[in-house]
Order: sequence, then C-alpha cells, then structure tokens
Amino acid sequence: MLSKFYPLLAHTWGGVIIALAVGAIGWALLAWGRRSASPHRGLAKLFGWVVCAASALLLAGAVVSMVTLMRLGAQHPPMGELVDIGGYRMHILAEGERGDGPTVVWIPGAHAQGLALHHLHVAIRNESRSVLFDRPGTGWSDPGPFPRRTATEADELARLLERAGERGPFVLAGHSYGGLLAANFARRYPERTAAVVLLDASPPDAFIYAPVYGAGALEQLVRDGEREGLAKLFARWTDPEPAMAEAEGEIGRILRLQNELLADVKPTMDANRRRPATSFAHASIFREFGAGTVTAEVPDIVVYDGELGDLPVLVVIPDEDPAAIIDPLGLDEAAAARAKNFFKRTRVRYLEVSTDTRLIHTPPGTGHNYPYETPGFVVEVVRGVLAELRAGG
Repeated sequence: MLSKFYPLLAHTWGGVIIALAVGAIGWALLAWGRRSASPHRGLAKLFGWVVCAASALLLAGAVVSMVTLMRLGAQHPPMGELVDIGGYRMHILAEGERGDGPTVVWIPGAHAQGLALHHLHVAIRNESRSVLFDRPGTGWSDPGPFPRRTATEADELARLLERAGERGPFVLAGHSYGGLLAANFARRYPERTAAVVLLDASPPDAFIYAPVYGAGALEQLVRDGEREGLAKLFARWTDPEPAMAEAEGEIGRILRLQNELLADVKPTMDANRRRPATSFAHASIFREFGAGTVTAEVPDIVVYDGELGDLPVLVVIPDEDPAAIIDPLGLDEAAAARAKNFFKRTRVRYLEVSTDTRLIHTPPGTGHNYPYETPGFVVEVVRGVLAELRAGG
C-alpha cells in the first residue's frame, strides 16, 4: 500500500530516492542478463535497459522538482516562525497584541495551509493577538510523522502554541474540516480554551454516515492526493486552480473570491502547494475515515455530547436549503429525502457538545464557504466573542 511510503514521498528528495531505486533494479537485471546462461537473458537485458531509461527520466523529473522547490522556497520564505515541536518543525504566524483578552487561532478547512484564512487574520490582528499555523505537511511546516490523524494534530497544535510562547486561553475558530480540529483541541485542552467558533464545521458523522458521499468520496480524495503528490515529486504536476477559477459554477465563484481576498499572499500559497508533502498529508488525513481505520480512530476523533462542559461554543452555519446541494446529484426521491435530512441535521450536530452552545445563521444567500463570501460577518462574530470574554462573560 502506497501509504506506507508517505514518510519518504512527502520529502522533496523522495523522488530522487525512488529514481535511484528503480535504476538499481535496472542495473541488476542487466548484470543478471550478462552473467546468466538462461535462454531468457536477452529479454532480461532488454527489460533492464527499459528500466534504466525509466529511472533516468524519473531522476531528471525529481531533480527538476527539487530545484524548482528550492527556488520557490528562496522566493517565499516563512512569514512567521518555524518551531521545533519534537524533531520536526511547524510554522506559526502570530501577530497583534494580546491585551486583556484571549488569542484567536484560525484553522482553515480541507487540511489547507494557514494562509487560507489570512484575510480574517489581517482583519483582527490590530484588535487582538491572532495566530495562523500550518499543519505538518502544509505551508512551511515539515512533513512530520505519518499517518496524519486529527488527534495527533490537536496535540501538535498544543505543543506548537506552548513552544512558540503563545499564552492561552485561546479562541479556536475553525472552518469546515478545521472545525473538527478546533473541537478536538478544546476537548483535550479545556483549560487552554476560552471559546470555540465553529464555522460550518465538519462533524465525523458527515464522513462516516453520509448517505450520499460516504466512503467512496473519501477514497477518491485519498487517490487524488496520492496522484498529485507523485506528479509533484517528478515535476509532472500542473496546478488545476487557474482553470477551475475561470469555470462557471460554485467552485469557480468561490475560487475567484479567494483569489481576490488573498491576493497579497496568493503567490506564496501557490508556491507552498507545490510541495509533495501537502498532497500526501492531505491523503493521509482523509485515510483516517477509511474502511478498516475509522472504527479504531473514532473514539479519538469524536467530541461526544456534553464533553465540552459549559465552554462557549458558537455553531455558525448557513441557513441554506439542502436541496441546492442534493438535487444536482440526481438521486431518486427516497434517497434525496434521506440525504437532505442528514445534511440538515449534521450541520447542527455540535450544538450538543456543550451546555453553552449558540446557533448563529450566516447572512442570506451564503453557503458553506461563507468565510470568503462574507468575511466581515465572520470577523464580527469573533469580535463579539472577544468582547464577551474581555467583559468576563
């Protein structure tokens, strides 16, 4: 299984090791063909030359990839600090004065690099201490150990904040998949958490029980990550985002919004995303919900009802009709009804984790990606939490 090789493949020099290993196999075939008296020695020699040629092509691609990543690394140095958290480093960008209130920690969705929420960080850093960070494998952070797991990343975030000298308590603001990490941090470190702001967060239910997407969609995410990572290792990857941003439809619209809001850091984000580690970390974290893994990992992932005590938890969700998401899938009537009900109920799943949860609906017309559609609204929500905490509420 390819996942066993993620620790090697996630490094920029991983492609060189693979190319040399393939070359060694080719030379071994050639040597056997020369020494052997077998009637198949000619075929072995031919196959050996083919393998050696493939090795040369792989090596060339790997070297081009390494040189490209080194050049991009020099052009886009870390914006913050690289902190050793136990044999590998994580990147943290912490700005603003803490004052008499807590520090805000932003966690983007989809296992993205911290800069994905840079526009919200910029909007709040003059009023509060604000933190962006890169999960291992993303942004400027080292690949870190594999497999990637939500529980592991909650502990890594805690060590990062401590070793970077950031004092709690913290307001964790997590979007989508980042909300799952925010809730897991709060469960493990309640004494370091002042509040949790869940920006349409993904509960594990959405991955485990979904009647529409389910395990097949997760397996596709894993395969996509692996293919991207291998392509990056050998300089065969072409960034699909520019074409996607020009396309009609929801994805194109959101990407255009992101490009506008993140224009100052977009070249840096594009450079960071070229790292193979980004793709293999992405594949690994979604393997957490795969068949044969999820049953063992669920107790560490789920934040059960009531586990956050009386911690303030804001569940901020769009008040959109699930039909807009489900109907285009072309399901039959019964399946569509189940999917719509599941989607609607799952969005409010986190309302049970604390005795102090508040449901907040986003402005009309916004969807799952509202941190890009209406960033001012998100900032106002966080400002309200900070004001309440400063007042001792």
